[in-house]
Amino acid sequence: MRRLAVKPTDWFKIMIILLLFGGCLLLYSPILLAAESTEGACPGNTLPFYRLRVEYTTSSDWSRLQIENPEGVLTARVLTVNGTPKWYNVRADGVSMGQELAAVKDGQRIGVTVDYALAAEGLHRPFSLHLQNGSLNESRVRLYIVVGDTAHFVKEIVHDVGAREQSNGVLRFLLDLNETTAAIACGMMQPTVREHLLWAFYYPWYHIESWSRPELRDHPEKPYESGDPNMIVGHIGAARSAGIDGFISSWWGPSSFTDRNLPLLLDLAQERAFRVSLYFETLTDSGARNAEEIFNWLAYAISRYGEHPAFMKINGKPLIVIWASDSVPLETWKRIFTKLRAQGLDAVYLSMGFGGQSLEVFDGVHDYSISESTISDLTKTYKLNSRVTRFYHLLADASTPKISVATVQPGYDERSIPGRKGAFLDREGGAFYRGTFEAALSSDPDWIFITTWNEWYENTHIEPSQLNGEKYLTITREFAQKWKGQ
Repeated sequence: MRRLAVKPTDWFKIMIILLLFGGCLLLYSPILLAAESTEGACPGNTLPFYRLRVEYTTSSDWSRLQIENPEGVLTARVLTVNGTPKWYNVRADGVSMGQELAAVKDGQRIGVTVDYALAAEGLHRPFSLHLQNGSLNESRVRLYIVVGDTAHFVKEIVHDVGAREQSNGVLRFLLDLNETTAAIACGMMQPTVREHLLWAFYYPWYHIESWSRPELRDHPEKPYESGDPNMIVGHIGAARSAGIDGFISSWWGPSSFTDRNLPLLLDLAQERAFRVSLYFETLTDSGARNAEEIFNWLAYAISRYGEHPAFMKINGKPLIVIWASDSVPLETWKRIFTKLRAQGLDAVYLSMGFGGQSLEVFDGVHDYSISESTISDLTKTYKLNSRVTRFYHLLADASTPKISVATVQPGYDERSIPGRKGAFLDREGGAFYRGTFEAALSSDPDWIFITTWNEWYENTHIEPSQLNGEKYLTITREFAQKWKGQ
C-alpha cells in the first residue's frame, strides 16, 4: 500500500483550515445547540414553544406595545386586568389600552398581564418591539420567560414621555431569547381538519314597502316580504348553488319580526339540507342591552330553537354568533353563560372583533365588517387572527379548540343613511370582493362569513340585484369551490 506523503507546507495549510473550521463551530454553536435542543425536546404529537409573560402597565391616557415582527407569535392569553381601563385589546402583534383623562389626573394606573406562545424558531431571531403612549406620564413593560410554574425575569422597559431621549414618542427595543434562560414548553397539537363552512349574514326584516325607501342604492330583482315561504326557498336555493352552507339570521329577540320568521327559515332549511344560526343583536338605539335582557333572550333562543335539526350544532350545542360583543364587559358575558349552563342551556358562542381577550370566554371570534383600518393589510390581519385562535389551547386551561373565522365582503356604502358618517368601500366591479376572498383563503380559517346576503341598506348584499345581476353569486361559487377543493 502506498503511503500518502505530506509536505511541511501542507501541514501548515491543514492546520489553518482546522483552525478556521473550529472558529466556525464556535461561532455557530449556539444555533446548533439550540436546534439540537429543540429537536426531540417534545414528543411527536406535541408542539414546542416558548412562553413569554408581559406585565404591562401605564399611567397615561393610552398606551400601545407593538410587536413589529409578529410572525413568530402563535397565540396570546390575558391573565389579569388591573385597574379600570376604558378599553384594552390583545392581539398577536401587541397590546393596547386606554383610560379616561379624569382617571389619569387622579393618578390611576391600569395594566394587563398577557402570556404569549412563541414559535420555537423564535430563539434564532430577536423580536422587535416598540412602546408608545399619550402625552401624559409613562408606560412600563416587564418581560418574563415562564418555565413550568416559574416566571424568570428578563428585562424591564420604561417609556417616560418626559425623557429627552424618548421625545419622539416611540421607544424601540429588542427581545432576544438567546440572551435568556428560555426553555421549551410542549403543547398538544389540536386537529386542524374541520369542515370548511361558508356562511352568509341574513336579514329577515323586509316588508314590501321597504323597497321604496330612499336609502337604497340597489334593489333585488323582485321586491319581497321576508316572511314569504317562496322567497325563503328561493334564497336558500340560490345560496346553496353558490356554495353557501348556511345563513346567520339577524335576530332581535322574542316576538320580533325576525323571531316570527326564524321558525319558517329553520323548517325550510331542514328540508333542503341547509344550516341556520342566529346573529344575536346586542345593541339597542341607546347602547348595549342589560345583562338580564341578554340572559332572557339567550335562554329563550336556546330552549326554543336549539334542538331544531337545521340549527347549527357543535358537539350537540347550538351555535350563536354575537354582534357587538365588546359593548358588554367580558365578565358579564361569563356570568351570563355560566348561569345558562347551570340551567342546562349551553351553546357555542362566537364573539365579534379580533381581540384575543374574548377567547377566554367565547368559543371563537369573527368580525362583521371590513373597514378602512383593516383593508390596508387584510391578509396579515386574518393570518394573525387565525394563528391566535388556532393555537389558543397552548396557553388555555382547557384544550377545546377555538373556531377561527375570516370575513369577506363585496363593498360598503352608508352615504345615504341618515345619521351615518358616510363610510364607503367601492365594489370595484367585484374586484374588492375577490380581494377579500383571497385574503380569507390565505389564512386557512375554519369558516368564512359573507357580509352579507341581503343587507341592502349598507350595500353589502350579494343577493342577485337589479344593478349587479348574479355577478356576486358567480364570484362566491368560484371561491367556494376553490376553498372546499371541489
